[in-house]
Amino acid sequence: MDSVFDQALTEIGQDGRFQKKFDIIYNVIFAILWPMAYMNLILALVVVPHMCQVPGKPDNVSEVSWKEINIPQYTNAAGDVKFDSCLIYINRSTSNDTKACDKYEYDKTWYEETVPTKNNWVCDKELYVANIFAASKIGELVGSMVFGWFGDTFGRRPAYITSLALLVMGRTISLLAGSSFIFFVIGCVIAVFPSWSAVQSVTVISMELSSAERRSTTATLRFASWSVGMGLMALFFWWLRHWQTFFIATTILQVPFLIFSWKMIESPRWLWIQGHSKQCVKYLKQIAKENKKELSEETENSILTVKPVQNNETLGYIALFSGWTLAKNTTLQLMFWVCISVNYTVIMMSSGDKSDGNPFLEFLWQAIAEVPGYFIAAWLSDRIGRRNTGVLSFAVGACMWIILALRESSSNAIFRHPLMGSGIVIITRLSATMGYYIINIFNFELYPTCIRQSGMSLGNLFSSGGSALAPYIFYLGHRVNSQLSSVILTGVSVIGVISTLLLPETLNKKLPETIEDAQVFGKNTQTYTPVLLKTSDDDPVVSLEKN
Repeated sequence: MDSVFDQALTEIGQDGRFQKKFDIIYNVIFAILWPMAYMNLILALVVVPHMCQVPGKPDNVSEVSWKEINIPQYTNAAGDVKFDSCLIYINRSTSNDTKACDKYEYDKTWYEETVPTKNNWVCDKELYVANIFAASKIGELVGSMVFGWFGDTFGRRPAYITSLALLVMGRTISLLAGSSFIFFVIGCVIAVFPSWSAVQSVTVISMELSSAERRSTTATLRFASWSVGMGLMALFFWWLRHWQTFFIATTILQVPFLIFSWKMIESPRWLWIQGHSKQCVKYLKQIAKENKKELSEETENSILTVKPVQNNETLGYIALFSGWTLAKNTTLQLMFWVCISVNYTVIMMSSGDKSDGNPFLEFLWQAIAEVPGYFIAAWLSDRIGRRNTGVLSFAVGACMWIILALRESSSNAIFRHPLMGSGIVIITRLSATMGYYIINIFNFELYPTCIRQSGMSLGNLFSSGGSALAPYIFYLGHRVNSQLSSVILTGVSVIGVISTLLLPETLNKKLPETIEDAQVFGKNTQTYTPVLLKTSDDDPVVSLEKN
């Protein structure tokens, strides 16, 4: 039986002009512009190709010959001879002893200046870059907990406004303190502390005002817009070439939304759940007027008098683990979040770092690949189910990481061609995009309204934890062994497959409306359980069986 609030939504319209206008402004335009400021660090911290600056080149000696005399060379796994990026001979005429560079020479083909080139955060200081990313993700991790509670306690609207203000403030601090590692990190942490609360808050408001059929469309719109924003971000840097002007341009785009944030509505569903019935009715009438509908007097009186099932004492992160089934579903979703975030972050970092082609076009193609990824995920999830689509996304990712690992040690010209590498990475990013879509759908459908934003924020927390590991995985592949990242990420993808198989299917199921519903959701539906089998030689084998 529908709740009083669901009846009110039916009367005022769940797919009317208000919802469409809201989605265009916030789940399209805002969702395009917001990631340009939130994710601009990915390109601003790119470590461009570099080597020691060799002074005193005679006019009759070529640039390459002078480097061969003064800079050590090595042969990589594919058999290619490369100049060392961080060492120079002390005196080649007397010995082969080397030392670290005194000054660096940077390739300015694509980037005029990034934060690492400005501060020489390369070679032995390249770990500074990984530490900045990690500190940002740890800030996200802590902020996810705070803003998850904040959004469910004080509302979606305050969470949106506060998150946007902190993003602008943090990026401004980093911009002004670009030469100071400490202050740059402080600015980065402030900017990302609210995590994805700004964009998630508006999406949750939209979903809580929409029909079940429209929710998938809303999620797809937001994710596709995110990808468009990421592609535009790359074009911005290609045009501006300097990290400071890039920071200014992407951050200033958030200011109009901050100025007009007072126009943002609060979620009527959240207001009703919290017992703010009068405010709830006020917004419902505002939506009804926009949709040219009318809230009946009987339904209005019911909203004002009928108490929601939940009460504030049941809210919070602990509620996500109340009961075995809910705790299991929450834990599996958190594993999903970690696995997909590690994969996605490493892919993004590698695209901006690409040295055998235009890094901005590479970033753009990968971002564009995300758009069909969301639509493919939406189409598949409505046909083969959320769970099977999630399994497929991790399986494809695992296969691509294996191919990339093999490619690093191959000398085959076709296999080593830049277009082949780009194609593999684009498929990997498309599969990761599908995974992100599925975990967001799971988060929305497995949690009731009263703990939905807490569930999403806890997912963001673990996502940030996974993303904090990604810079070090990327560093291992960049500075230690080029195959190491792919091997690690193959294992991560396999874990993702297993965790997804164990989640309950939500397609065409009656979704939980209360914590009590969530505590039993999936308990009696078909999932997969690991069982211990015995082979003929008595060696134990783990298998996944349906139950």
